[in-house]
Amino acid sequence: MLFTALLTLLAIIISILGILYNRNFNYWSRFKNVPSVPGRIFSGNLLDFITFKTNFAYHLKTIYDDEKFATAPVVGVYGLYKPSLLIRDVDIIKSVLIKDFDSFHDRFAKVDYHHDPLGGQMLFFADYPLWKEMRTKLTATFSSGKLKNMYPLIQQVGGNMQKYLNSQPNTFEVEMKDLCARFTTDIIATTVFGLQSNSLENPSEYFYKEARGLTHFTWGRAFDFLFIMFASKLTRIMGSKVLYPETEHFLRMTIGQAVQQRESSGEKRNDIIDIFVKLKEEVLQRGVQNVDKFMECLVAQAGIFLIGGFETSSTTMSNALLELAKQPELLQKAREEIKTAFCEGNGEVSYEAINKLSYLDMVIYETLRLYPVLPVLERQHATPPGKAPYSLKPYCDFTLPEGMPVFISVYALHYDPKYWPNPKKFDPERFSDDRKSDIHPMVHLPFGNGPHNCIGARLGMIQVKAGLMYILKDHCVRVCDRTELEAKFEAKANILQIKGGLYLELFKDTN
Repeated sequence: MLFTALLTLLAIIISILGILYNRNFNYWSRFKNVPSVPGRIFSGNLLDFITFKTNFAYHLKTIYDDEKFATAPVVGVYGLYKPSLLIRDVDIIKSVLIKDFDSFHDRFAKVDYHHDPLGGQMLFFADYPLWKEMRTKLTATFSSGKLKNMYPLIQQVGGNMQKYLNSQPNTFEVEMKDLCARFTTDIIATTVFGLQSNSLENPSEYFYKEARGLTHFTWGRAFDFLFIMFASKLTRIMGSKVLYPETEHFLRMTIGQAVQQRESSGEKRNDIIDIFVKLKEEVLQRGVQNVDKFMECLVAQAGIFLIGGFETSSTTMSNALLELAKQPELLQKAREEIKTAFCEGNGEVSYEAINKLSYLDMVIYETLRLYPVLPVLERQHATPPGKAPYSLKPYCDFTLPEGMPVFISVYALHYDPKYWPNPKKFDPERFSDDRKSDIHPMVHLPFGNGPHNCIGARLGMIQVKAGLMYILKDHCVRVCDRTELEAKFEAKANILQIKGGLYLELFKDTN
């Protein structure tokens, strides 16, 4: 009797799942005016995804590049379980990111606040009301004036980099991503956490290990982000979190102690801790009762600054050095600009001077085109109060249903030959003064665009430029036997990471 009942229950569950599966994965077949891919999980081979031979962000480029969609403004695709839209037309991309932001102000990726309180409050994952509050409060943190005040802290880390490199043999091989990551770790430590870290001399330093662990995509980490990005309602069941428990403890303890010490000493370091102290004072003056809850939210933002500042900047630095090593003539041009700046500043490069290094800017922007750290942008449609649901007319006769995810393949846009002649070639001159005006702002999106763009983009650019400056001032880079000239990307990572390490040879050249 019990066995029969269990079989019946199992049959009912399978039937329900079958009905839901067929309904979701036949969705686009009901809208013949929207070009679409066949109904499959992640619009591809499920085995390739669950074994991480590829990931959805990379697969979207395959769909974008498909000749049958060459003139399509949008393509109907499928995520883990929901029908979604891939946006190809630049005008619709502009609409989603900027013009009609109020219809796309939330990301589809979510974090369960009750299960992961720090992750759920991070700017990247926070729901719109909290995102808007924190974005408004923190935007001034990255103003030109604030960055100018922080710049001496970055210079100190740059000086440490120079000393470290000069202590090495005249020629040595280095895993460049690791070297750059130690540099960016020390910058984040001093500008965000108010700490003196020296990961360059001590790679086993605790702060560096915490930062590296957050962006090292093991199988477990990959599955955590799979649920966060595509099935947020299952994160609690699966135990998926943005931060590890030990990292949560580290952030709460470090930020709490730093704020408390700064309040008691009255010291001013022109770092982000100073900003946190000021924001806390403003909250106290307004008579807000739950100050601890507000401080928890600031700790969450420190967490996203740690992840973003560590990974994006170190990846961009190392990728830029790889491309310069492959083309020595471009390396020489970059070094000439750097050495001139140091010479004109009597051994120092001021904040004003670093912002005038135009060729280095070009190198970085072209690196971010070839290697966009975040290869896909995603949003979720929500109809604003008093407005109609978002329509794709006149591009396509389709109105988005509530909650539909939309994807923009940054990776595909950055390689589209329609916008970038010879797109696989590393050519910084694309961003020269006489050519960059021809670039459509919606086809170069390394920092996103619109209100949701990367809040720390300017700080990221400064630390990347500083890192390249201090590495290339007295040293050159060249390829070696272990250099992978054609980079392969780590499919387990939801950000663009080179697989297997990035090895180059550094050699001293003070001429």
